[in-house]
Amino acid sequence: MKIFTKLKLFNNKFFVLDSLKLLSVLIISILVASIFVRFGFQEATIVILFMLAVLVVTQVTSHYIFGIIASLLSVLIFNFFFTEPLYSFSTHQPDYIMTFFVLFVASMFSSALTSKLKKANKTSQQRFEQISLVDQINQTFNLNEIEIAIQKSAGLMEKHFACKVRIIFDPAYVAQSHEIAVELRIAKKFEGFVLLDNPSNLDSETIKFSQTLSDLLAQNIDRKRLIKKQVETDFEIREQKLRNNLLSAISHDLRTPLATVIGSVDTLIENDIRLKAEDRSLLLNNISEDARWLIDSVENILSFIRVEEHLQLNRQLESIEELFGDVVSHVIGQSKHHLVLDLPSENLLFSMDIKLMEKVLINLIQNAIKYAPEPSTITLKAYTKNQTMIFEVIDEGLGISDEMKNKVFERFVTEESPNTTKRKGLGLGLAICKAIVEAHQGRIQIKDNPRGGTIVKCVFPLKEITV
Repeated sequence: MKIFTKLKLFNNKFFVLDSLKLLSVLIISILVASIFVRFGFQEATIVILFMLAVLVVTQVTSHYIFGIIASLLSVLIFNFFFTEPLYSFSTHQPDYIMTFFVLFVASMFSSALTSKLKKANKTSQQRFEQISLVDQINQTFNLNEIEIAIQKSAGLMEKHFACKVRIIFDPAYVAQSHEIAVELRIAKKFEGFVLLDNPSNLDSETIKFSQTLSDLLAQNIDRKRLIKKQVETDFEIREQKLRNNLLSAISHDLRTPLATVIGSVDTLIENDIRLKAEDRSLLLNNISEDARWLIDSVENILSFIRVEEHLQLNRQLESIEELFGDVVSHVIGQSKHHLVLDLPSENLLFSMDIKLMEKVLINLIQNAIKYAPEPSTITLKAYTKNQTMIFEVIDEGLGISDEMKNKVFERFVTEESPNTTKRKGLGLGLAICKAIVEAHQGRIQIKDNPRGGTIVKCVFPLKEITV
């Protein structure tokens, strides 16, 4: 450890203050003793009074040396003011010499004992404050990022040392004469200093504890760096796993419809003349259906990539009626379901990214088409309630199990249904819907339709609404 500092035995300010306390206590003792003499108190009482004065001096001053001085001055004062001959340091009675000796020794022992108890109490208080500071610094690093934790830790140290504290990461820094500079070594690497600017209580204990705090800071910084590195590593692993899952899902799920399209096209080419009209129509319908599925899957993949790359919204005040119109024009004719729009009589305007919101509602309706039997009703509904804008997609299918309600918004999760004849999707649609809704500060939830089926509800805070 390399420390730059100047140590002083006494602080001039405290030395003068303690000297004044010493003189004040002795003057008061002289006055009280004079009153005792006037009222005929015995000399033993005067001796006890000055012993008490020594105890008081030891208690109110900052160094044991003042207790020793008080003991010596008490003997001299007792001799000068209260023994014959008065106002003289000489004495004609030999037993007074023993009295002086006993007074001095008793005062010294009393002073030493009081000083020791005072020091033990002070040390105990310091240990408590130091343990408290260590705990606060550890909590600060547990609750904050490294940069914020370092700033807050410096503030906590400033309160403890009653001086300005800086933590700098510059090994080439040269400390000023008024600074204590404690090396900061993180994972055995010298990275900077903990600087104490002219602390009020400068002693070996302060220096030792400042080094302890420097080691504590180094341990916490090293721990936070390791945690951050581990989190980044885990994130990279998850991202790589996600990419692998996505590629696996794409390669597996896209291969089947592509093979079906190619097979149907080859059949049409090779047997065009021999095929019956209904067979040709079936093959063409299969090609159309698989092509639509491929388009929807590609759109979901592109939307997924956009969501993963930190979604940026282009929010504008848009008409809900126009939004629903665009959604209906996209899904109309895809099934034999009855699509019903439920809108309030007034035209509502809502601040949103209309392209992304179309994506949400189209995905939800296509999900309902996939899992609700034909020709059941699918309702697209919008209304306001308690300062929120609410979109609902309501179907009359078999519903979703409670277990799956908590999973369907995860990536690559799909619901199995005995009623669906549609091709299984990639499991990205609802995950994309959730990301888009949350980007609009909204929430998406699934609940049971009392008449059978499912209600998917998107709820948004109404920051801006115009009728």
